[in-house]
Amino acid sequence: MGGRIAEIIRKAGILSKEDYSRASEFSQRDNVPFALFILRNNMAPEDKVMEAIAASLGDKDYLRPGEPIEIEQAIINSIPKDVAMQYRLVPIMRLGNNLIVAIGDPTNLTVLDNVSARLGTKLRPKLASELWIQQALEKYYAHKIDEAATAQRSTRAGVTLSQDVADSYVISYIDRLMQSAVQRKASDIHIEPFETALRVRLRVDGSLVEYEQKPRFETKDAMIARVKILAGLDISEKRLPQDGNAKLEVVNYGKMDFRVSSLPTVFGEKIVLRILDKSNLQLDMTKLGFEEHQLKSFKESILKPFGMVIVTGPTGSGKTTTLYSALNELNRLTDCVVTAEDPVEFTIPGINQVHVKPDIEFTFARALKAFLRQDPDVIMVGEIRDADTAEISMKAALTGHIVLSTLHTNNAPETIERLRNLGIAPFTIISALNCVVAQRLVRKICLQCKTEDDVSSDDQISYGLSAKSAGTFKIFKGAGCEMCNNTGYKGRSAIYEVLTLNDAIKRAIAENANVIEIKKIAMSNGMQTLRQSAWKKVYKGVTSISEMLEASSSDNEASQKPRSA
Repeated sequence: MGGRIAEIIRKAGILSKEDYSRASEFSQRDNVPFALFILRNNMAPEDKVMEAIAASLGDKDYLRPGEPIEIEQAIINSIPKDVAMQYRLVPIMRLGNNLIVAIGDPTNLTVLDNVSARLGTKLRPKLASELWIQQALEKYYAHKIDEAATAQRSTRAGVTLSQDVADSYVISYIDRLMQSAVQRKASDIHIEPFETALRVRLRVDGSLVEYEQKPRFETKDAMIARVKILAGLDISEKRLPQDGNAKLEVVNYGKMDFRVSSLPTVFGEKIVLRILDKSNLQLDMTKLGFEEHQLKSFKESILKPFGMVIVTGPTGSGKTTTLYSALNELNRLTDCVVTAEDPVEFTIPGINQVHVKPDIEFTFARALKAFLRQDPDVIMVGEIRDADTAEISMKAALTGHIVLSTLHTNNAPETIERLRNLGIAPFTIISALNCVVAQRLVRKICLQCKTEDDVSSDDQISYGLSAKSAGTFKIFKGAGCEMCNNTGYKGRSAIYEVLTLNDAIKRAIAENANVIEIKKIAMSNGMQTLRQSAWKKVYKGVTSISEMLEASSSDNEASQKPRSA
């Protein structure tokens, strides 16, 4: 991406070696053209960058900011607004069978080929500065009514859409926001209205960070309406929550899906967009974060002829990824795999996925009953929410099926107590349940700014490490840098607690042992707790002490020792 432009800038000596290296890495990470990245981050003057590019490409009369140019409306109409905004190019004139387009990177053949194929027109690029392109987009496309807005007007009688929605700023801002969120590997976008401000944040690696661009507060209603239009929501309904879905073509990613939720607040509707990026879905079990012995226990449990495996943890702890990786392992031509989900976030070829709809009484329990008449081998239930679903799931596990599901409990032993509270008899739990996996996500220390952390031996012991192990290995943290947006972290890994129902655990359940007793027995039989798993990540230099404390609670044991790497 932008390889030739990057090389031109490197040879021109505009950037130091360090800045060039950082720009190369970050522009690739964020999927932003190299030149555009360094200009947005004020790493070099635009005139020097453009002069170097123009000289190399032999186009010294490139289009400069403020340079007046009149373009016929018929030419502008040759490229739809969404295409011009997405790819940041502007049609200038026709030359024979070719359409001349102004673009910041004339060497980007991928963009030119994509647009050419979409329009059925041959394109010839003309070098233009990014500022010129922005000025031209605002001048020639600001008045063009968005197709989605037009469709919204025609399908909702009596609803008048604010003219602000058609404003170039609103449309281009929301488009850039969604594109940037995908490129920065965010999982969610939050648009939050307050009394005198509109806050926009991205959830990156599990934490919310402010978006780099500040939106105009006076257009907050138009921005919210724009997102609702994209998601097919009713823009006239502002009193009740709504849910919908939006799609957006993202450069270098293709068509992306967004799950959109609106929530009425005191100062207007809060919008959250969940990014459903299938490219980020990790289906390889060996890369999820399991320790070797944990992965072995988990795989043995799902590969048994029948039985139930439960994955537990709070929302956003990675349960769906773990379940999908298990389904991928079980997805064989000889077996029938069915799932009940709310909602279906990602589709997996070869698996029959069903979206439950509680509003029409198509619940998990009802889907399960239907599944059992469909001759399944493997069943996944998105979540056990009630006694009926728990009972049917257990019965399915006892009648020759592998059943996967989730619960919301703090750790693996508490899942036993939760099943009891749902009315499942101890002998049923013993017979049906293969294992329970509790999990959390911890942020990984940024490799660019990784530095040693000074944590005293006394503190290490207070956090659960044995006195023998305290102070015997280095502990790291992230200092914060451009690569990690000054957070000190980049990426996430999971910590796990895998409780398999061996004979000792089954005896404890039969005797109605409490959670503490079950946990002690499991630990004495080799179960690594969430805190111990987090300590292992600290020992390996993967995460920090603060992340460990945030993601796991103390086991009230003074003998925890991370195993050697």
